[in-house]
Amino acid sequence: MTVRKHFKEFVRERMSKTGESYSSARRQILQETPNRPIDPATRWHFAGSIPGTTALRVLLAAAGVRDPHTDKPFTEAMLFGIAGGVGIGVATFHYAKENFSMFFLAGRHLWFDDKAYLETALKAFGLKATIKESGGAKTAEKQLRDCLADGPCVAWVDMALLPHRALPADFVGSGYHIVPIYRIDDEARSAIIGDLADQPIAIPLADLAKSRSRIKKQVHRLLNVAKGAAKIDLGELVHGGLRTCHRALTAKPGKGPLAMSTLDSLKRCRDRMANSKDKESWEKLFPPGPNLWRALTWMHRCIEWYGTGGGLSRYMMADFLNEAATAIGDERLKVIAKQYTRLGHEWSALADAALSKGVPAFRKAKVQQARYAELLAANGSIEEKRDVWSKLDALGKEVKECFPLSDAQAADLRAELQGRLARIIALEEAALAEMAKIVS
Repeated sequence: MTVRKHFKEFVRERMSKTGESYSSARRQILQETPNRPIDPATRWHFAGSIPGTTALRVLLAAAGVRDPHTDKPFTEAMLFGIAGGVGIGVATFHYAKENFSMFFLAGRHLWFDDKAYLETALKAFGLKATIKESGGAKTAEKQLRDCLADGPCVAWVDMALLPHRALPADFVGSGYHIVPIYRIDDEARSAIIGDLADQPIAIPLADLAKSRSRIKKQVHRLLNVAKGAAKIDLGELVHGGLRTCHRALTAKPGKGPLAMSTLDSLKRCRDRMANSKDKESWEKLFPPGPNLWRALTWMHRCIEWYGTGGGLSRYMMADFLNEAATAIGDERLKVIAKQYTRLGHEWSALADAALSKGVPAFRKAKVQQARYAELLAANGSIEEKRDVWSKLDALGKEVKECFPLSDAQAADLRAELQGRLARIIALEEAALAEMAKIVS
């Protein structure tokens, strides 16, 4: 396994010095801490922040692709930008019969399609993705073993069925996720996978098979890289990533997930948060009680912890731009990097405002969500993770019985969140305007 002795302590030390969240501090430490491989099969394991980008990093490193600027495997931040950088995902779900509303945010380009994300990024390097799928479990296992004979591969799974994540049962069926797989240990009847954590993780083959088969539209899907020589023009890769990012965020809304993936979707969300007569207004879909609790906790989780590296991936974008500015000698990128650093701060501030520390239940939920993210990154025990979800469940029952905000206070909070989101949109537009000067 990869050895990262005292890694957690390094993160904690940085947090105390900078005031960063665990997620943000860890993102920085990951860039400074080299892998120390012991198991040859996991030598390309990388701890990470964003699942799709980390999977891409594993595939490219195993294929021998190196950053010409450093002669080392590409960093997560550089690949994040090359693959299209930041995106927007805003989704609201309401089930009237159950009186159940849900809110979701995403911050990566092509957040809704890991297959297209990986295929397109690999194509930019002149490499072809090989996809295998099967409806049967036996064929799926054979395909996995065949893929692993050529190196690590990426598998589509339901994260709720991965034992080490210790997620509640009601997550099953909605945990869209990908993980790199490094090898199979037949003696232990387990597979060694990478799942963003500091070290690779062993899970029973039976659990891996179950997680691969749960979500029908990606059942048993695998991806690896076909043999071939990569083409690397670093300047073109960087500018190509920026063009992709700018085009996606400024496009006319499409259908399905594309309708939720532009700045216009963020503006609709802003308009519905307060003083809205829209049928999907927050006042209607998220009144004080379980629905508002769900919206606020998920807003915080999506921005800070749900595979973003903090700040809805805007910090990661800033890291990319700063690194790329030096690598290709384009100082204009540093100007945009400052804008995305500020955006990271603003998105994180929005997450904090959603769960104000002045409300005890909100403060406790924020602490537990941070605790779970830390346990996941550091390969913490399943029992500790279950304890987090038990505490969050208890808080949910508590606020269902007696929500800690009055109707007037809830309205004030929605108005505050709306104002913060309005400022964020203005900053997002300014960053894209600066980006346009480079990509046009």
